[in-house]
Amino acid sequence: MPSGIACALVCVLFIATAARAEAAEGSARARTVATAASSAAAALQARRLEKGKSDFERLSADTRRNKRRDTWEVVIRELESAFSAAPKGPRAVEAAALGARAREELWSASRRTPDAAAAIEAYRHVDEAAPGSAEAAAALSRAVDLARRIGDPETAASVARRLVARYPGTDEASSAAPVAGFAAKSAPAEPQAKPPPAGPQPKPDPVAPLKHALAASLPKPTPAAPAPAEPETEETAAAASRLLDRVIDAARKGAASVSAGDDDEVDEADLPPEPEAPEPVGGMIVKQAVPPSADSDADRPEKVERARELRSAALASKAGSLTEQLGLRIRRVVVDAGHGGRDTGALGPRGTREKDVALAIAKVLALKLKALGFAVVLTRQDDRYLTLDERTRIANDARADLFVSIHCNAARRRKLSGIETWTLNVASNRYAARLATFENADTDRSASDLRLILADLATRANADDSRDIAQSVQSALVRAMRSRGEKVTDHGIKHALFYVLLGARMPAILVETGFISNPAEEGRLRSRDRQRAAADAIAAGVREFADSRRRIARFP
Repeated sequence: MPSGIACALVCVLFIATAARAEAAEGSARARTVATAASSAAAALQARRLEKGKSDFERLSADTRRNKRRDTWEVVIRELESAFSAAPKGPRAVEAAALGARAREELWSASRRTPDAAAAIEAYRHVDEAAPGSAEAAAALSRAVDLARRIGDPETAASVARRLVARYPGTDEASSAAPVAGFAAKSAPAEPQAKPPPAGPQPKPDPVAPLKHALAASLPKPTPAAPAPAEPETEETAAAASRLLDRVIDAARKGAASVSAGDDDEVDEADLPPEPEAPEPVGGMIVKQAVPPSADSDADRPEKVERARELRSAALASKAGSLTEQLGLRIRRVVVDAGHGGRDTGALGPRGTREKDVALAIAKVLALKLKALGFAVVLTRQDDRYLTLDERTRIANDARADLFVSIHCNAARRRKLSGIETWTLNVASNRYAARLATFENADTDRSASDLRLILADLATRANADDSRDIAQSVQSALVRAMRSRGEKVTDHGIKHALFYVLLGARMPAILVETGFISNPAEEGRLRSRDRQRAAADAIAAGVREFADSRRRIARFP
């Protein structure tokens, strides 16, 4: 080969090799630049998300500012910009999900249907951004609930079908199945909640004495000339009297809630215990009920409180508690371990989960109560998720005589500690409202102030017993912990609108066994010995109440 040609070939090979090396180097530089850009985008996303989360939490806790559209729009922009910074970033799904939650909170403040529609679309976007993820399933579940709350059954069914098809076997899919139209398998359970047909010889009305006592004690309205001193208050009290008659009658038929139409007319409404119920009635979110909504009359709280006082006084002076009036005994107790599954409840500084502590105490409590002769039903025996409706439905289906829900408390101030026991009532102060809002986090229902009062009326017959049982349990818990050398703060008996207590058709209490947010108390709550001591004390409180009514005899 001539030397000239050889030299030319060598030059060509050299140039080609150099070109390949340069191309490889360019690709490496491009990858480096892309990686750097991706890292920068992820870092930007993280910063925006953390700020958005912080602003979301602060705004959620600010009962004045969280009613304004502009404040929520700021948070929404922050969270959506966090997602846009890196749509495929490691925290993109978290940003999208929280942005959808912020849009739902905006709807809660505005009650405008377009805001709800935007929130539902945002939840769908979470599923598109992260198909197959737990966050996507939870987002679609919230979209179903929101569509039902705004009265859009078509959208609810459409999203529910998508949820069931894409996430079979999940808790969210199980809850959405009835909405999607797959509730046929649960239909046979419905007759259990209905009363048996009336026989040829009707039985005496067991609540007639209570009805007569209430009718005799509460003032009657004078349509032509209302009482001059407090005409609106007397009218409210009279309406309460008529309503309570209907509530008691509904209780005999298996209902547990009522709805109101015009001012002077009260109609019975079926409680929706079955999953296929299209529209829940009387659901509660305390943060929307305390204080009253802006479109309510300025003097409504005074009227309501006065009516409640009149009703309570009549019940106490004339009829006594329902169990005393009817000579009932406590035979069966439902023990509810708060939270569970994807709902961890409160978290302690060391990562202790409320759901784990509640379940541990509940299991021991069930054994203690069985040893005392009670029949016991646990709402859950493992780490599973139950809606608040499902918990009270278990108690109602079991025909329980008492419902005890076990929880751990939490507060922003980590110094707070102590024990408290709660019964159902409208939250009367900011602390009660905040706690009830946290415990009600599983339910997204809302109601007018009037529905709150009607729901409160529906459970009034059990209020005295709930208060007495709460006092017995609270005293027993404080005594037991102090006997162990703990410096326990006794926060006493309190009242708030806990949804898990609202649906129960029997005396019901919620026990906060300690502040998991307090580092020292968190350590005690983690202790198996302390958990057993708490269960012992709660069982002793239940027994003390039962003995005081002389109801303990033989149990089948």
